[in-house]
Amino acid sequence: MPLTPRNAHAALIPVLSNREIVPGIFRMAFEAPRLAAGAKPGQFVMLSIPPTHDPLLPRPFAVFNVDGQRVEILYRRVGKGTGLLSGMRTGDLLRVLGPLGNGFALPDPSVTSIVLAGGIGFASVHFLLLKLLKRQTAPTTLLYGVRSHEEIIPMESLDKKGLLIRVATEDGQQGVKGTVIDLLSTTLPRTENLPTATIESFACGPLAMLRAVAGRMKGLGMRAQFSMESRMACGYGVCQGCVIPFKGDDDPKQIKYRKVCTEGPVFAAEEICWDAIQE
Repeated sequence: MPLTPRNAHAALIPVLSNREIVPGIFRMAFEAPRLAAGAKPGQFVMLSIPPTHDPLLPRPFAVFNVDGQRVEILYRRVGKGTGLLSGMRTGDLLRVLGPLGNGFALPDPSVTSIVLAGGIGFASVHFLLLKLLKRQTAPTTLLYGVRSHEEIIPMESLDKKGLLIRVATEDGQQGVKGTVIDLLSTTLPRTENLPTATIESFACGPLAMLRAVAGRMKGLGMRAQFSMESRMACGYGVCQGCVIPFKGDDDPKQIKYRKVCTEGPVFAAEEICWDAIQE
């Protein structure tokens, strides 16, 4: 296995901007022409801060946006690594490896798309939404849920004709009081007259949310692509520390494992063994 995976670019890159857009959530930009040219919705990058080795391992972050040669990520400050990341300023150097993984497969433009994002899972579907809005002729709906209204990410870039945005907050201060699952329960009846083959869902969020969405989609026979999260040490298949269970090809009761970093992070929801994944 080469040190750098094929089609990925490793470099020290200066930070262009790094701002807190809502409490505890940051939007960072850096200029990376080669990464920007190859990045697809659902892919990710591995980031670390030189010359420090504490934390030792890089961290994975979804490609949030690509604008020309500019690449952006969205992240929540939760631990030491993201704490250091949040303190970076314009001109500081960042070690970047990417783009990595397999992203979302874009549907036919005539397919109705339902995109679900729970919390910081919005970071993994934002770039997808931009692509869908450029090419889809069928409606696209975003179902977005957060714990508090203070965590809602600004969506100026998605304020385009044809996108329906529905928001749920657990504190009930904005949108529907509840979760993404509550939004889905009231959205699906609107698609009852559409053939299931003309609808596809895309999701990223907490495991409990994805498990519930997968159950709904399976019961309706709808296609679903999920971006899965897992702890990663390398990002390109060497450490094998990011595996999750899947159904066997010949025997659905048999469990096999796939690496989120190289075989994902996007998978077909029906292939995943949800009962075998630990919370």
